[in-house]
Amino acid sequence: MRTAELVNLLYFSLLTLLALVWPLPSRARVNAGLVGLLGLGLTGVAVGMGRWQEPNIAGIVRDWLPVPTMAVAYWQSGCFFQKANARLQGWFEVLERKLLRLLRVDLTRWAQTWVGAGLELAYALCYPVVPLGLGALYVAGFKDASDKYWSVVLLSAYPCYLLLLFVQLLPPRLVERTDEAGARRRNVRTFNLWLVRRITHEANTFPSGHVAASVAIALVLLRFVPMAGIVFTLIALGIAVGCVVGRYHYVIDVGAALLLAGAVFGIVGL
Repeated sequence: MRTAELVNLLYFSLLTLLALVWPLPSRARVNAGLVGLLGLGLTGVAVGMGRWQEPNIAGIVRDWLPVPTMAVAYWQSGCFFQKANARLQGWFEVLERKLLRLLRVDLTRWAQTWVGAGLELAYALCYPVVPLGLGALYVAGFKDASDKYWSVVLLSAYPCYLLLLFVQLLPPRLVERTDEAGARRRNVRTFNLWLVRRITHEANTFPSGHVAASVAIALVLLRFVPMAGIVFTLIALGIAVGCVVGRYHYVIDVGAALLLAGAVFGIVGL
């Protein structure tokens, strides 16, 4: 069993068991269980392929199967989100105002410029960047590093998903109601809002899963394919700043994600 497959097995087993005892409405409990079984099924397919299928075909499937499995992991954690914790929400909002004053950033002005549009475009890449990172390894001839890639990416993203069970918040864009104003100004913003409303659970993950995953990808590629790593580092930075300017995440979400991805990369020790 690969390390990434073990991580998935532990993650889905834990959350599926928690779904049985966590104080959830019946529908959310059933959804969390079914999504968890789907994740366990995908993990089982990967492990089974490694034992019974032709090695080359099995290897490719096992390399790429974590792409949908990671999305399933995100959705399972979302089943546990019920409503924002009022006390935590207030604390995050106060801290956000203090950090923005400290950074002296006028987000309203930034959001209305070409810089804001560029950052929205960067943020849109947070979805395809995961398979693109693996594709970069393949193209460069480092497909054997796929498990190392997934180990760093999953161990960076999954803690963000798990903490949603305990840190239940709304993102700043919903608290500040900036969606419609942004949608009237920029087509890229309109596209991003359309995406987040349809393929996310719209809860705020702390740390930011998107930032943690994109930074983890950049770090792995810097190790194996430096030129691609530089490109993905720029993308990761764009996603990180875009999260704040577009009000998809709080500043502290982004900062914590950067630290988490760096720590995981250092611990895994590629």
